[in-house]
Amino acid sequence: MVGLILFFIHYICYWTMVSLYDTNVPNNDLKYAISSSLKNQLLYTLPSTVIFFNYYPIQYSNFLLSMGYIPVLIITSDCYFYITHRPLHTKLLYHLHKHHHTGSVCVAKSLDANGLEHLFGNLGSFIIGIILLWHFGYIINIYIIGSWVGFATINTCISHSNYQCHLDSGSHFLHHKYRQCNYGFGLYLMDRITGTFK
Repeated sequence: MVGLILFFIHYICYWTMVSLYDTNVPNNDLKYAISSSLKNQLLYTLPSTVIFFNYYPIQYSNFLLSMGYIPVLIITSDCYFYITHRPLHTKLLYHLHKHHHTGSVCVAKSLDANGLEHLFGNLGSFIIGIILLWHFGYIINIYIIGSWVGFATINTCISHSNYQCHLDSGSHFLHHKYRQCNYGFGLYLMDRITGTFK
């Protein structure tokens, strides 16, 4: 049940952002991105969220302590996304990723990906910090996880808003424009370390 609730938090945040910011996107680009994103949500995000949170120990009592884990979630997701995303821009693997870079940059494109890319890159970057903390015996309060779901979803959508949202720094837009920079997201730590931040 918890997995289903977390999926709906993601689903509502995502489609709210699409409806707010994808108002001037060419119809064909938008239809394709919406179709691909919806497929990824229903075929990958929903079942993996339900399955994972069926096994994850649900914790209600450590809210304040769990707030301290938020930086771990942010840093691990940024680094993990960079590590899984940058290889997709090599000649060997770009064919798996190129349709994410076709058409207009828009919020609906944020989940428009190959199924494996979505599962291991997008969902993996969201869950990696939770798994690492769990491995070391730290269980995150379920309300903090719900907040993380909403924050991560909205942050991903903002980065694809094509400057429509005033919170968009434009870093990911530059990634879509040049395709050789800003492979991470959020803090772009790995990009800053490796010199690919623009």
